[in-house]
Amino acid sequence: MRELSPWARKSQGQNAHRAFYAGYITSAAWYRRREQWAKDEEARIAPAQIMCRGGCGKPWRVDRDDLHHCDYRSLGDEAHEDLWAMCRTCHTQLHDLLESSRSWRRLPKRQANRQAIAVLTHRGTAVSPRALGRYL
Repeated sequence: MRELSPWARKSQGQNAHRAFYAGYITSAAWYRRREQWAKDEEARIAPAQIMCRGGCGKPWRVDRDDLHHCDYRSLGDEAHEDLWAMCRTCHTQLHDLLESSRSWRRLPKRQANRQAIAVLTHRGTAVSPRALGRYL
């Protein structure tokens, strides 16, 4: 789980949510959900391989890569479409972009995620923090 910025102020509800998320994301239930998501996705797109949604073009693997929550409202009971396959690099870049400005945080989560993915996809692979600055 990402560390809070030193200047971030969070309510008790947000702190409780972060604590729940931290426990869930390391739980056996989450790893079972990841495995099930991968099986469902492989069945859905067969014979194609699952690819990183961040635009890098790398194949995604359940044992190595991340599943991004595009919405946290159903944490613990995620719908298939609420989880997006992403390599660690693209996932980190996505969060860096989303956390870079209040403008991103003011958008509804799903909309912000879609737009941020579009930015990353447009830029292609290996988006440097300097290059990300052009989109802020």
